[in-house]
Amino acid sequence: MANSKLNSKMIHEASLTLDIGQRASIWDIKRRYRELVKKWHPDKFPNNTELCKEKIKEINHAYEVIMAYCENYLYSFKEEDIVNNLPVGVQMRERWEKQYGSDPMWS
Repeated sequence: MANSKLNSKMIHEASLTLDIGQRASIWDIKRRYRELVKKWHPDKFPNNTELCKEKIKEINHAYEVIMAYCENYLYSFKEEDIVNNLPVGVQMRERWEKQYGSDPMWS
């Protein structure tokens, strides 16, 4: 996953999916990922494997997003910290969208 594709909302949602809180070490993230994968393993729910597959896919995507973020940035998942730790171009775009995004003059 390219870091330029990351945005603060995506990272924040991924942290919520993994339920890692506002601050987590890389070890906490990996441990939580393994716990969730074990919890939703299809062998535990033989009658509902489709739900398990969807949950595992969601967990894997969240883990990929978080790991891409953690490769180059701090490990804080508070929304305002995420924006501050993104590349400058992405920060500027998100701040611009937040400030002017709903203004019809700038659309």
